[in-house]
Amino acid sequence: MSSPISISDDDDSFDVAPSLVEVPSISNTIVLSDDEDALPSQSDVKMTRQGIIKNLFPTTSKVNGDFTQIEAKTLQNKPQHDITMEGVKVTLPVEPYSCQKAVMSKVICALNRKENCMVESPTGTGKTLALLCATLAWQKKFQDQISESQAKEIIGKHPEVVGAVDYITSPLKKEVPFPENFFSRKSFGEKSIYDVQTDEHSANQSKVEKRGNNSANEAREDGFVTIHKKLRKNSTDSLKPNSNVEASPGLVTPTKQPLQQDENTPEKVRELYNLVESLRCRTSIFVNCSLPVIYYGARTHKQLQQVVKEFRRTVYCGNASMTILSSRENTCLREYDSKQWPSKNDMCRGCTKTFQADKSSNQGSNCQFFDNRKALNHKTLPPAFDLTDLIEAGERLKACPFYAARDMASGANIVLCPYNYLVDPGIRNSMQINLQDNIVIIDEGHNIEDICRDTASFDFKLDHLRSAIKEMTAVASLRCGSQHMISHIDFLLNVLKKWEQWFENQIPLIKEVVINNSEATKLFEMEEFVNTLNEYNIGMDRYNGFSKNVLVFCKKLREDPRSLLGVTQSTGSLLESLETVLGYLFRDSCKNMKHFIPVFVRKVEFANGNRSWRNSQFEKSVKNEQYILRLICLNPALIFAGLHSARTVILASGTLTPMDALKAELDTNFSHTISPKHAISTDRVWVGSLGAASCTHAALRAAHAQDALGRAVRAVCAATPHGVLCFAPSYDIIRLLRARWQDTGLWGELEELKDVFIENTDAKEHETMMQEYVESVEARGALLLSVYRGKVAEGMDFRDRQARAVIAIGIPYSNTKSIAVMEKKKYNDKYSRNSNGSLLGGSEWYRVHAYRALNQALGRCVRHKDDWGALLLIDSRFGNPYNREHLSSWVKSLFKTNDHSFEILEDLKSFMDKMNRDDTKTT
Repeated sequence: MSSPISISDDDDSFDVAPSLVEVPSISNTIVLSDDEDALPSQSDVKMTRQGIIKNLFPTTSKVNGDFTQIEAKTLQNKPQHDITMEGVKVTLPVEPYSCQKAVMSKVICALNRKENCMVESPTGTGKTLALLCATLAWQKKFQDQISESQAKEIIGKHPEVVGAVDYITSPLKKEVPFPENFFSRKSFGEKSIYDVQTDEHSANQSKVEKRGNNSANEAREDGFVTIHKKLRKNSTDSLKPNSNVEASPGLVTPTKQPLQQDENTPEKVRELYNLVESLRCRTSIFVNCSLPVIYYGARTHKQLQQVVKEFRRTVYCGNASMTILSSRENTCLREYDSKQWPSKNDMCRGCTKTFQADKSSNQGSNCQFFDNRKALNHKTLPPAFDLTDLIEAGERLKACPFYAARDMASGANIVLCPYNYLVDPGIRNSMQINLQDNIVIIDEGHNIEDICRDTASFDFKLDHLRSAIKEMTAVASLRCGSQHMISHIDFLLNVLKKWEQWFENQIPLIKEVVINNSEATKLFEMEEFVNTLNEYNIGMDRYNGFSKNVLVFCKKLREDPRSLLGVTQSTGSLLESLETVLGYLFRDSCKNMKHFIPVFVRKVEFANGNRSWRNSQFEKSVKNEQYILRLICLNPALIFAGLHSARTVILASGTLTPMDALKAELDTNFSHTISPKHAISTDRVWVGSLGAASCTHAALRAAHAQDALGRAVRAVCAATPHGVLCFAPSYDIIRLLRARWQDTGLWGELEELKDVFIENTDAKEHETMMQEYVESVEARGALLLSVYRGKVAEGMDFRDRQARAVIAIGIPYSNTKSIAVMEKKKYNDKYSRNSNGSLLGGSEWYRVHAYRALNQALGRCVRHKDDWGALLLIDSRFGNPYNREHLSSWVKSLFKTNDHSFEILEDLKSFMDKMNRDDTKTT
């Protein structure tokens, strides 16, 4: 080397390869000016640097565990379909069906007017996507309106910040330029108002000269590299004789006069900057507090997984933040020790509290996942995630999904959860869900009536009562550890012992009642029941004191369980549930007492099935027995009233007919209702019935009926490619059919045609079975035997080949011997007379209840407009038009009523052959 190579320690001086960024040619002569504006602009340097980084590091959706908005931005670049309705622009990822437009219009209208909406949209019509896009688009419009009104108010009060209004009204999470950019003067040749003119120019110049002289004197001739500081601006070192840079005679360094002092001093600008930041923070808080949150509820997390899938497709994904709530049982990552903890809830509450009484202490808990819960947030998660994604991210980051999801809910625009979290007041309180002026969507809400009644009902078991007494007695003896709680513990312990006496006095009476299906029941008249409670001083007069002590005790149990050592969460739940149900009876002058029926139940289990009907020997054959006080709620409106504080409640399902009856049951005004037609073409669905036998519960126990059903199922499996679903009224019927078909050899014939699966009641085994079913569908075909109202029938998505045919056996009427069913029929008969016909009588309610379950099962077949399949209803009762009256409207319109014999299966085979040929051509 003839001369040393000088390398600056400033990365901005490195040359960039031409393949990465185009660099203009540079003259050998470098002239440094004391005017910063003569240097390359900061924007040019930033663009150059960004270009280099973009080429060196290709953009990914995840960097160092942090998810960016790349997924959402990529989605926004895809073709989108905009439609404006009710003044709101809605963007969908696909061209909407006419039924989707109708649904969205009704939903937006209800949101604008703060009214409720009931949506009955048939399966396969894009109901979920329509609900999401309509509510999210309305939410965005509402947010823009709030921001606009805030902008006007800010300009009126602070006209000096008019240039920064867009910044002030933008959400804090949104990336926008820094506020000083709105006050910077962009004129060429002028410095920023943030720059300060000082007297340090000469001092800095002398330092640079000194460095320049030293570097020149130290220049080596041996070819080694000399590292020195980059020459600064305002330096004249480049023109010195010893400098490595030669001066160009043709270039003159420009000069300019010192900046004059004016009234825009840095102090004033800083005050303005602080004002902008303060206004932005206040505006963001105001907008977030004023913006209604969307609570989207479905029956199961499997259904919520489909909701997340649809949300991911929308343009709102990434702009609207989300979270998904679940229980500790589903999301707790800590290894559970059943020997140490009674339940996961107890383990969680015990491990997440610090040992110190000082709540301000920074000492961590006994759970590393809880302590690290903040690591799991909207930045470390994708814009759309389901429960599986949340748990996997928690395992990767060692963070608690349960508490992280709850924390994220406070800042989320849309919260997904099972809808019992929204309906049950106890769960709402524990999960800190506030529905006031927010939006509630209950999807797959055809069984909301049952959910509400079950939520208000309560089973009070003697075994649980005695366990609670044991725990309370133990903690009462540790008075040194819970002195401030002694009075509450003693009061509650006394009440629980009174309840134990009440149970013991009822046992001799229930033992005289005949046992039917392993149960003996004794119904109370409500007045009689309340009188018995008053006799033991646990009735209405004692309720207020009981309620206050329960609230104090349970709050302490949640916040500081170590002060109540030995008391489990099950005891707290028992006290809270008892307080809630007694509150329904005794609050508001006992006006709700008429909506409940008390039942005392004795459940028995016999040893080895041996039963002696002699009274002297009968009790000896009992292996185990339980005593239960069951308070059955007959009016779902008591629970649904908790949702009335919401801005809008949207109740959606494919089977809500008759809507007027459902409104009466929920005692809620749904001002907007809609039931659009199906989007699928009529030539792509085949619907028929087969009157092979009467399929009542009693008739299905006959061998000839089971054989007829077997022949029909075999014929459908032979004609239908890929997947077949078959629904039966109960698991008991499925067991009878399987045993009979195995005896006759028909089961083996079915297995030769397809792989045969039976729905499993265990959640984990069911998931494994469903995976095997989907794999078999694509291989040699599969038959899945399921029950109405089960996991398969309620909201699972069987697309395309997974369900080319659905067989519906019988009509799923509830057990008429059930006390809850019998009393509900009586209740409706009593109160329907005064409801002007809106509340159904007992028999009609019973009938509608069955057909909703039937229609829900039939909807598993066609899932989109290009899908196709067949529905076969097997029951001689369908030959009567009366028994087709409550079928879904789209099913009735396609129903073939001219033939109910086995000949109709030939027509089914022709349909399958034609559609299968067309399907093969398109694929």
